Amino acid sequence: MHLICIWKKLVVGPKARGVVSLDVPLSENIKNVAKALKKDVSNVTVVIQDRPRHQHLMEEVRRVNARLKLFSDGDIQEALATCFEESGVDIMIGIGGAPEGVITAAAVKCVGGDFQGRLCPMNEEEKQRCFNMGIKDLSRVMQECGA
Repeated sequence: MHLICIWKKLVVGPKARGVVSLDVPLSENIKNVAKALKKDVSNVTVVIQDRPRHQHLMEEVRRVNARLKLFSDGDIQEALATCFEESGVDIMIGIGGAPEGVITAAAVKCVGGDFQGRLCPMNEEEKQRCFNMGIKDLSRVMQECGA
């Protein structure tokens, strides 16, 4: 059985809160974050889990000439890093497990960042689990931990 996944978890820190959207291309989000942080796009750091499923995201980061930092595990930690300037991380994006997404959303909210996620069931069984939990609109962007 697969976990219910969140498609394109998107996280930024407090200074970029409100300028990103899962409904626009990553390249546009990078440019919006750069503007909010008063940085050149080439100084924006995007962290992405090093998985084949994220290859298209990595390519988009490279296409706009932003910085790319890959990680193997620990997406909650990497997402939270966006909320602390000294980390050097500006955006976290990727596909991952829903339980980690909920934890991340709560933690990011506590430190003033911005979390967006969209459920992405991998099969009919997972889709039915979503419906059974009362989630009727799978295209809905969920923000923070209860929006």
